[in-house]
Amino acid sequence: MALLEQKLARVDLNLLVSLSVLLKEKNVSRAAERLYLSQSAMSRTLQRLRDLFEDPLFHRTSTGIVPTEKAQTIEALLPDLLQRLESILQGDDFSPQSCDKHFSISLPSLASHTLFLPLVQSINNEAPTVQLSEYSANISSNKSLESGLLDFVIHIEKPNDAAFIATSLGNISLAVFARKSHPLAIQQQVALADCFTYRFLDLNVREDSGITLTNPIDSILLKQGFKRDIQLKTSQISILVEVLKSSDTLLIAPSFFANSSPYKDQLVSVYQFEQTPSNMVELFLLQHQRTLNSAAHQWLKDKILQCRL
Repeated sequence: MALLEQKLARVDLNLLVSLSVLLKEKNVSRAAERLYLSQSAMSRTLQRLRDLFEDPLFHRTSTGIVPTEKAQTIEALLPDLLQRLESILQGDDFSPQSCDKHFSISLPSLASHTLFLPLVQSINNEAPTVQLSEYSANISSNKSLESGLLDFVIHIEKPNDAAFIATSLGNISLAVFARKSHPLAIQQQVALADCFTYRFLDLNVREDSGITLTNPIDSILLKQGFKRDIQLKTSQISILVEVLKSSDTLLIAPSFFANSSPYKDQLVSVYQFEQTPSNMVELFLLQHQRTLNSAAHQWLKDKILQCRL
């Protein structure tokens, strides 16, 4: 236990409440009445306060008691301290308009325009002082959720650990994207096999040491007998799109990718995967149990779910 906790463990917080009332009333009898104590019990409380602070705290006069310099210094600190204690014990009444919390969210870059931008716009209107930080998806974000570095994670895997709560955001259908002048874009009918005469681009997802994840796109393709020949993997979506626009490479991404992004005038879907359960990827909103009783986190969760796919 830290030294601060060791000191505070020996303090009866009720003494601070009694001291606050004594400072307001400046009369032991009236303070006793307000706290429903006998005068002798109030006198014993005052003695305990004097022992605690090693100061007389009050001097008696003909009209009551007068606080010492030490008591006046404590008086300036008590209202804020007691208000904070009340907030801890009773919980705050949450108001988005006055909320100034900072939230960190991790999500796949290819879904950022569809999920994160509408969320930002909604929050700006309802909670103008909230701060948001967006981070690219990580293969394993559980430790960051647990430690509080992240508040929410949008991920393709549902954790087995009961400490994490997963809420489905829906299933994503997939498509193959290319530049508008790509040979496949002008082809009458495109089969999946046609796409595999070209090389692919892919978005790099940071891996934690010792943790690997099979890309669900690869699993879907493998069932159909295909494997991508990847020319470039990058964590920068802007680089990925620039290469896509200037070459014959292809990108497999969520169907909504080009339509909901600034690239909709430059990219086109040349092949749409059949929308069957085996061809779709489910997204989950993950949070740690530590945030379950937070009104602010519940509010943000509701906002994210409103932007679900």
